[in-house]
Amino acid sequence: MSKVTSMLNEAGNVFEIMLGLGLFGLMFLVVFGNLSGNLGFAADSQGANDTNSVINNLTGGTVTFFSFANIWFTLLAVTVLIVIILGVISFVRSKGGKGSGFSG
Repeated sequence: MSKVTSMLNEAGNVFEIMLGLGLFGLMFLVVFGNLSGNLGFAADSQGANDTNSVINNLTGGTVTFFSFANIWFTLLAVTVLIVIILGVISFVRSKGGKGSGFSG
């Protein structure tokens, strides 16, 4: 179980790094004027298109993940159910050899 916890912690760290890089990139665009109102850009210019592309890329992954969330959560529920069943079976097997009354 510690291996799973370790993997989840690593996945969380990777997600935090990617989110930080995305926010840093967005901040970079704001500082250098692509998103700033006073240093703005004309509509349909290269700067506007680049900024919209960055914003769409940052939000697209989140939208895609949550559009498949029902599948991910169903797979997670099935996996947890299998782990619970395997735990109960191993518990019964370990206790069953001691004459606990599970046999007929």
